Amino acid sequence: MVPLDILIIGAGPTGLTLALELAAQPCPPTFRIIESTSIRSGNSRAFVLQPRTLELLARHGITGRFIERGRFNDAIRFYSKRAFVHELNFGEAGMARNTQFPNSLMISQADTERVLEEALNGYGVVVERGVKAEKVEQDEDGSGVTAVLKIAGRESGEEREEARCKYVVGCDGAHSVVRKTAGLKFEGGVYPQDFVLADVKMKWEQKSCLSFFFGNGLLGVFPLGNGIFRLIVSRAKERGKEDQPTLKDFQDVVNEMVPGETEIYDPLWITRFRLHHRIVDCYRKGRCFVAGDAAHIHSPAGGQGMNAGMQDAINLAWKLASVLRSQSADALLDTYDVERREVGLKLLNGTDRVFEMLASSNPVWLYVRNTLISWVVPWVMSNKTAIQNRSRFISQMGIRYRESPIVGQVSTWKGALRGGDRAPDGELKGPEGQRWILGVCRGVGFHLLLFSGMADAAVSDGRLEEMGSDFRKDGNESVKFHKILSTPAADNNGNVDEEGKVHELYGFKEPGYVLVRPDGHISFLGLLNTMDELKIWVKK
Repeated sequence: MVPLDILIIGAGPTGLTLALELAAQPCPPTFRIIESTSIRSGNSRAFVLQPRTLELLARHGITGRFIERGRFNDAIRFYSKRAFVHELNFGEAGMARNTQFPNSLMISQADTERVLEEALNGYGVVVERGVKAEKVEQDEDGSGVTAVLKIAGRESGEEREEARCKYVVGCDGAHSVVRKTAGLKFEGGVYPQDFVLADVKMKWEQKSCLSFFFGNGLLGVFPLGNGIFRLIVSRAKERGKEDQPTLKDFQDVVNEMVPGETEIYDPLWITRFRLHHRIVDCYRKGRCFVAGDAAHIHSPAGGQGMNAGMQDAINLAWKLASVLRSQSADALLDTYDVERREVGLKLLNGTDRVFEMLASSNPVWLYVRNTLISWVVPWVMSNKTAIQNRSRFISQMGIRYRESPIVGQVSTWKGALRGGDRAPDGELKGPEGQRWILGVCRGVGFHLLLFSGMADAAVSDGRLEEMGSDFRKDGNESVKFHKILSTPAADNNGNVDEEGKVHELYGFKEPGYVLVRPDGHISFLGLLNTMDELKIWVKK
């Protein structure tokens, strides 16, 4: 049996993103992606793509497909005891700066999965549905993995298959088989509150605003497009009450908490659920990895979970591909846990705090919250610095890996950016018109940005061409380099930073360089006269 390079278990947003990243590699590894369910669910709890996720998906040229199916948020509104309290306009607040995607995109998980799967199919890769992983075993000598798969047959009922692979990635959710059979701990707990959810049509004027209503509990109203709204209600758990809620139950809550007369009708999905908050003790064990809900589950506060999972996949994919091509040592794969588990912990802690503040069922806290909210919310929302810091968390633009062993900067670097930071986006003028840096850095490889510097310090287009070509000849043929000029070149080649804003974003008055990783984070940076340090760095 010829082993696969990678078996991906689970075809939700995380597994599909991982498969897409692998399929897009110049020399893609051999892999399969399996999913236990026979058809994609039309229901979904996740319904937000954050700006950072949209940026990373733009590397595949598919963000337009998501935008066609979704709706950008304009604002968030707060109400208490049926009275309007405050509105925060996302555009005015500058929720996410220096990006093509300043706001979150409301889109159903089903549509997110549909777009990802269509893009994956474009590479000739098909999700194997109705295939369930029953057991995953690593060889005692660490040479490979065997997965026992149960396949739903059309006539013979069920059959089993053994799949051999070099690596397994569990994207199989909160009840992950990979996590359990690998012996990984899933530490955390269950929130005490009871939650009910409904996707309904609603006679409601705020069709592009998120709305939160405080009173005897919490009601969140989220526009999903096409006249459909998601209602999420949190209240203290009622002992012995486990029956499914009805449309009337939701109408009663709306009547109690929403000002005016608001009718809900035509329910698409109604359910009751409990929420967990957990994180795995390690994202890797030998040749087994976990990602997405298999590695971390959060409260829905801020719409972080699905986005974190998709970014887990993007972080892991290029590392697996590099190791399988023998371009990197196995130790590179350890940095997946180093980088992403810290992110998972921060998201877990951050969403916990917000969630407890919003959804606590403690009667004393409810009284204090409902009494003070009309003063506290406007005061908090008037602090633009605090709002921008918070929005960096929610948008996931603030994620960075500065402590990772595979990022850095030259020893003499004094700029604000550091290795491991998100590579800032910005507008440039190219031969074909306006473009963004992340549009220049398309694809799933490394990119070297060469900055000419500003004013009298600037070097010529020819000098940057020479430096880029020299770097590639030094064993870095797979790295694409891009010239960012402060003035147009004689042949109109290169990307021009006419107002110097991109140079300023990166901290370059003098000529400089930035090596950008496949996942859009900075690998290494410095001034152009320190290129020799970069050449040494990439050989480590």
